[in-house]
Amino acid sequence: MDANKVAGATKERLQRLEQLRGKPIGSVPFWDVVVITALDSQQKQVYELQITKKLQGGELPLGVKYLVFADPSGAKIGCGGSTLEVLYQLRKQYGKELDNWKVLLIHAGGYSQRLPSASVLGKVFMATPIGSPMWQMLELKLALYMDFPQRMKPGVFLCSSDTVETFECPPHANWSFSQDGFTALAHPSPVSIGTGHGVFILDQSDKVDGVTNNSVEMRECVQFIHKPTVEEMRAKGAILPQEASKLFLQNTNNTEPIVYTDSAFYFDHQTGNKLLDFYKKNKPLNCELEAYGDFLRPLGPNATDEYVNIAANVCEATAELAPTKTKLFELLKGLPLHVVLLNNSRFHHLGTTAEYLDHLCCNTAFQSELGLSPKVLTAILDKENKALDKLSKLSQDCDEVCLMHSVVSSDATIGRRSVVEYSDVGPNVNVGASCIISNCVLEANTIVSCVVPDYSFMHTVTVTLVEREMKVLRYVTIIFDIRDDMKKTVAPKDAGKLRYYGMSLDDVAKCLQKPTLQQLFPSNAQSCSIWNAKLFPLSDDMASSASVAIEMVRALHAGKEFPGGDDITRVSMADVMKVRDTAGMLQFRDGLLEKISTALNK
Repeated sequence: MDANKVAGATKERLQRLEQLRGKPIGSVPFWDVVVITALDSQQKQVYELQITKKLQGGELPLGVKYLVFADPSGAKIGCGGSTLEVLYQLRKQYGKELDNWKVLLIHAGGYSQRLPSASVLGKVFMATPIGSPMWQMLELKLALYMDFPQRMKPGVFLCSSDTVETFECPPHANWSFSQDGFTALAHPSPVSIGTGHGVFILDQSDKVDGVTNNSVEMRECVQFIHKPTVEEMRAKGAILPQEASKLFLQNTNNTEPIVYTDSAFYFDHQTGNKLLDFYKKNKPLNCELEAYGDFLRPLGPNATDEYVNIAANVCEATAELAPTKTKLFELLKGLPLHVVLLNNSRFHHLGTTAEYLDHLCCNTAFQSELGLSPKVLTAILDKENKALDKLSKLSQDCDEVCLMHSVVSSDATIGRRSVVEYSDVGPNVNVGASCIISNCVLEANTIVSCVVPDYSFMHTVTVTLVEREMKVLRYVTIIFDIRDDMKKTVAPKDAGKLRYYGMSLDDVAKCLQKPTLQQLFPSNAQSCSIWNAKLFPLSDDMASSASVAIEMVRALHAGKEFPGGDDITRVSMADVMKVRDTAGMLQFRDGLLEKISTALNK
């Protein structure tokens, strides 16, 4: 891989998007519609509010329809079902106009349980250390796909909200999204990556022989396999010849064989109409469909349907799952799957706390390709509230710290491999290594120190509660060890097996003065997880909220009872998602921006 060419191409795309922000697109080839999916109507409102603020603040190109569509109420339908609902809503609202439009569809529905700093406001609005005003994932997606609209006929380009694809795409390269059926992006990846992604089996008569110098090529796919074993990839001919693998592994320490893995794909409106007809005949859906696994596996001449009875990637295997997958297979069987081989590219996933930290703090290839900065829209203040330029005043390991949209005291300590975003960090605060501090106010004083343990995730959320028939604002800081598994689910009788900061929940309940472990969960809970455990205290302000969360963890580590017992109201992350106050969180960020701007302009 030629990283310099990838970085150059990416920088050029980012610059083109920056020039369009807050301006009409005019004659620039761009998307007619950008659609973001939401899990429910509440998340839809959250997304629409943020898009409106971005448009008002000149952060997005103008002259584009930015739409949010929520999944219908009822059973979970997966990103495949969400795609069908989007097609239904677009056709319902715009009729034949849709036939002339190029649509970017970004899947962003869900609660981001593996990166809860994105749970309340959404993964597509995750911070990225680029630009001014600071970019979020939405702008990054728009920039990375800048070359696509001019190379595609009207149709839909589908992608995820927590992935980043960096690639070289020379102007003279002969490829397009103009053919019938589906056209997918493909990236050369080690087989170990292939086991967790979709893998393309290319037409052997049109195979890569290891001598190509083209950074982008069009190929035909005979079969798409989803999260296969290494043995299956080898048996089906997905692994590239040794000469090709050596070519892709140059200048790396990797020796694994190479396969082509998926990231995003396009389909034309004629194909979209087939999917829409299927949806009309089968709605409401009562099962989860995958946009990648269930739309791409029926394609190509060698497609087989044995996967329809496998339910490994769904939350609940309903009775309708296999029959619905079978009908979708029959509908799409025989359609072609064209593949754009991005031979000089990288695929990045930022959907977990570990991935977020790694990419923003340690992954130098990712940082170089995107031109990331360790400090964006952040004021480092001395004792006289004067802004300092040098990050080295803050940390000895400044190259592995990422600060975004924050105010940080020069007397604070930020440990290596830590991210601070949308936060106000005061003097004498000590943030440990490998931490994510998001939307927090951290203060220390002569009575109470503020020491955030290593590997901590902290995220303060504004919530609206009804007390004595009046709405009141409260604050709750979600805090956990980034090595905790927020999604792990067990039966209520096994709740003690869950771990929080390395401790069993039985021990946690004792420290919180709960007579029984069950008091940490809703009385009607059918399953238990850290996500729905009532661990996090409510407070009257953001600073107190963060402070009490840290004190709670300190008591747990010391094996001491945390004072308060039943006098403290505790909520779970699941509770927070029901009473979150999005406007309150955005208001805090606006106030923080004003404070930053004042300091930087002194």
